[in-house]
This record gives sequence, structure tokens and C-alpha cells, in this order.
Amino acid sequence: MSDWLTQTNYSMMVIQVIVTLVLVPILSYRLLLSTANNYGTSRFPNASDDVKLWLKRASRQYWNVVAITLIIAGGIVLHAILNNSELLNWDDQSGLMVLYLIAMIPVIVMVLLHRALFGVFKKHAGNKRSAFLKVRTWQEYISKPLVALVMSANIVFVATVSYFTQQPFDGFAGFYNLIGLLVINLIFIAIIFAVYRDNKTNALQQPEQRNALKKRSINVNLLILALALFHLSLSMWIQGSDLVTYKVLVQSVYFQVILVISAFSLTLPKSMFLVERK
Repeated sequence: MSDWLTQTNYSMMVIQVIVTLVLVPILSYRLLLSTANNYGTSRFPNASDDVKLWLKRASRQYWNVVAITLIIAGGIVLHAILNNSELLNWDDQSGLMVLYLIAMIPVIVMVLLHRALFGVFKKHAGNKRSAFLKVRTWQEYISKPLVALVMSANIVFVATVSYFTQQPFDGFAGFYNLIGLLVINLIFIAIIFAVYRDNKTNALQQPEQRNALKKRSINVNLLILALALFHLSLSMWIQGSDLVTYKVLVQSVYFQVILVISAFSLTLPKSMFLVERK
């Protein structure tokens, strides 16, 4: 590997750590504050003191987790740079996966914090909930452009597998990749179905709010599914071409995009705020 590409890979690793463990946590925390202040306390004024107390405790817990994961991930990258070695003295692609999993820890913690925050709201929301007289079908929750994107991603994946079945590269699993495609689709279908069937957002009294949040969650999962399939297809093309040396760069960019999308998925749809103002 050329010195230029080695330095570029190291630079991308540093950027991945900064984006996923500095910028994404800052963005996620700002969204948590927005949910607490712009949505929560404005709709549940009696919860203001409890929310402030909860935020103080939650902030300390969250930033402690971020600091620990940042030190671990930064140490892994710094060790590789100083020793001019691959991540964890192992393999850069596997090392990037480890960095991604480390960066997912604050994201998971933030999801749990959002859930706990809505638990605080629930205490002040009471048990009164409105309900739709009309039962909404699953088609009303799903974005047609995103469905088209997922279908395109599946077609590209199948076409890629078909091509490399005729022109295989070392380690290519042939049509067994289609089993993996089926499993990935089934996993996301199960997740989307679970979200569609979930009606336990008790802190959201208006059905329009619950449906807006449900629609956001379903469409975020569709977007992540499409990106995952496109990434797998691109990885096969890189592995089977002269671009194999750039696979680390592509994988790092993909992980960063997924984590940024995960952070933005924690935002509340604007329609939820508009409903309250009517």
C-alpha cells in the first residue's frame, strides 16, 4: 500500500472518530435538549422541575459514556498511527467495525435516555389519550420514494451477485449472498412491522403525534436498509476490481453516514409541534 493511501486511511480513521464520537454526540445531545424543552416542558408545564433535574443527571451519565468511548477509540487509532500498523494490529476493515460498534454505544445510551425522558413526560400526561376513529393502514406510514429506493438497492445487489458469479473474486460466496439478502430484508421487515404495531407511546396524547413518530421511525429504517444494501453491493465491486485498496475509505464513510442518520432519527417530526399549536 502506498504511503499516500496509508496516510489517507489514517486520516479517515481520525475523521471517523471525530464525527462519530464528537460531532454525533453533540448533535444527539442538542436534540435531546430540544425534545425536553421545546416539546416536553411546553406541553407538560408541571413537568418542568422534574425534567430539569432529570436532564442534569442524564447529561452527566451521557457525557461520561461519550468520554470513555472517545478515549478507547482514539487510543486504538493513535496506537495504529504511532506504530504504522493496522487497527488493533489486526485488519483495518475489522478495526473500523470495532470503532463503529464503540461509537454505537453512545447512540444506544441516547435512545434509552429519550425513552426515559418520555417516561418523565408520561408521569405528567395522565392516562387520557385520544384515538383515531379511522384505522390507518401500513401504506400510509411508508414513503413510496423510499420503497422505490429499497427495491432499487435489492435489484442492484442481485445484479452485482449475478455479475460476480460469472467473474468471481477470491472469497466470493456466489449465490449464497442472496440468502444474506433475504435475511437482511426479513430483519428490517420484522423491525418495521414491530414499529407499525407498537402503540405504547403514552406520553403522546394526540394520535397525530403518535402516527408522525411512527412514520419517522419506519422511514428511517427503510433508508438504513437501502444504504446497507448499496454499501454491500459497492463493497463487492471494490473487492472484485482494482479499487480494493480503497475499501477502508468506503467503509469508514458508510459507518459515519449511518451514525449521523441514527442521530437525526432521534428528532421529533415537525408535524408533532404543529399539531399542538392548532
